[in-house]
Amino acid sequence: MPSTHTKEDLNKFLIGGIKLSVTLEFGPIEKYTYPATFIGLKEGAFILLDVPIRLIEEQALRKLDNIDVVIRGISKTDLGHVIAFKTTALFVQQRPSPLLFLRIPASFVSKPVREHERYKIELDCTLKHENDVYEGTLVDFSISGCGFTSLVEPEFEVGDVVSISSPLDEYLEAEHPCSIANIKKLHKGWMIGIKFTSEVTLSNELKVQLLEYSFASGNL
Repeated sequence: MPSTHTKEDLNKFLIGGIKLSVTLEFGPIEKYTYPATFIGLKEGAFILLDVPIRLIEEQALRKLDNIDVVIRGISKTDLGHVIAFKTTALFVQQRPSPLLFLRIPASFVSKPVREHERYKIELDCTLKHENDVYEGTLVDFSISGCGFTSLVEPEFEVGDVVSISSPLDEYLEAEHPCSIANIKKLHKGWMIGIKFTSEVTLSNELKVQLLEYSFASGNL
């Protein structure tokens, strides 16, 4: 479960150079997310982030002072905690490089990322069984297996060998053979539990990508 911390603990989790996700909220529906890099924190004053020029260009006609900002990221603790907090923007500095100044939040939450964590995600995915290809969605992922949903009734059985393809492939070993662990009928479609023949390596790059996909799907 996530833990809540006061602002005095921020410097234990925010280390210079860590990558963050910055979401600018202009209302309940209108939100824009950008990558950022944490530069530093001046206690009692502000948090300083390096942001892409794209943020400045896309929001050029907006007043960014005092808008709501949601920050998410992965700290460099031993477990690689996910941290998140909501604050407001102070101002944006455009030169010599784009910088975003934020108010220090009164509190923030953290959650340790465990090796066997099951990440809730939503990614387009294909499953191949013999000569049949099923289009669907990868809905969760762990080092031991994943969950796949499809609207097409499967013609395979528990134990059958399959292969899957998704945007995560570039972060995995060239070969990650798998088999069907279970099949469950849903109200719409089927949920397929897939087991990897051997546990995949949770590299730093893969962990970051899984967390970013979890952020994007609203599951972290």
